[in-house]
Amino acid sequence: MAALVEDVVSLEKEADAIVAQARVEAKELEKLAIAEAEAYRRKRTEETDQKILVFQKEMEEKHQRSLAEAEKDLTQALNAIDQIPDNALKEQMSKIVTKFGER
Repeated sequence: MAALVEDVVSLEKEADAIVAQARVEAKELEKLAIAEAEAYRRKRTEETDQKILVFQKEMEEKHQRSLAEAEKDLTQALNAIDQIPDNALKEQMSKIVTKFGER
């Protein structure tokens, strides 16, 4: 009977050791999973930040092209206005004044 009790006590100690080891391994796995999740989050954040920077650069370049085109159009329009002879402008102003005077 004493041998049976010793066997049971021995099995309990062995079971306790196995459970303790399993807990240690579970904690290590948890730490590893947390570290992997954090590394993945950092990687995704860096990728997203990089995509945002690329998008910003593309939009700035597009804006600069649009601005340059608008400035070119404005310059052409102003040059066209400058090409109108003074007497033509005076004639048009005179017509406008006459038209308002008729009312």
